[in-house]
Amino acid sequence: MKNTILIFSAVASIFLAACTNSEHKTAPLETTSAVAKQNRLEVVCFHGTRQCETCINMKTNTKTALDKYFSAQLIDSSIVFSIVDVDDVKNEQVAEKFQATGTALMINKVVNGRDSIIDWSDFAFEKANEESTYISELKTKIEAVLK
Repeated sequence: MKNTILIFSAVASIFLAACTNSEHKTAPLETTSAVAKQNRLEVVCFHGTRQCETCINMKTNTKTALDKYFSAQLIDSSIVFSIVDVDDVKNEQVAEKFQATGTALMINKVVNGRDSIIDWSDFAFEKANEESTYISELKTKIEAVLK
């Protein structure tokens, strides 16, 4: 159990480090054992150091959708949003956990401490440059996962 908490703490530290340097403020993952078992939805935008317009739009539109429709859940940490640079060696464990090697949109539904990772990258790439469509469809997808 202590090893699990230590590993979770290390992963949370990586997320925190990645988020502090991002262009958006994001909620850091908590490190207490009580929160480790908390049911939550993690929304993670992965990117490389070099980013195209689609990558930038994916992050921006995801943040906009979360702020607009899920602000209460962001505040109470039932939804946690993170932006992670996969090219930064500090984020290696997080990228490995999500199997992210480049730009990606991943969702992790954590229930009773168990991960359930869903890759929404195809959706993100297809719709990222259509702001209103992306935001609307992301809202619908998140609502479905939260049910």
